[in-house]
Amino acid sequence: MDVQNDPIVITQIPDGVHVAILGSIHTNVAWLESEFAKIIAAKPKRVELDLAKMSFVSSMGLGVLVSFRNAIIAGGGELKTVAIQQPVLKVLKFAYLQGLLKVDATTVVVSGH
Repeated sequence: MDVQNDPIVITQIPDGVHVAILGSIHTNVAWLESEFAKIIAAKPKRVELDLAKMSFVSSMGLGVLVSFRNAIIAGGGELKTVAIQQPVLKVLKFAYLQGLLKVDATTVVVSGH
């Protein structure tokens, strides 16, 4: 059974929101889709995606992140990953998604910090 109870923390920043995911994304992604839907509805101009505390992402989770990014772009905003753990970056690179989610070398953090 895939139980997901790690939260998402959303804070206001100039022109948008900072979105920190505080845990892994497994196959149960309904909680995350629900939170992302609220953000998308607000049509922020800027979204900072903080994955510093996310140590694992499933393929379903990748799909949710890409859908979230696409919806933000469609709404006239931009999304940039501002922090990421090395294991998650490896998954994004394997899936050729690091460019789409705007990840660069300066965003990598030490695992768990």
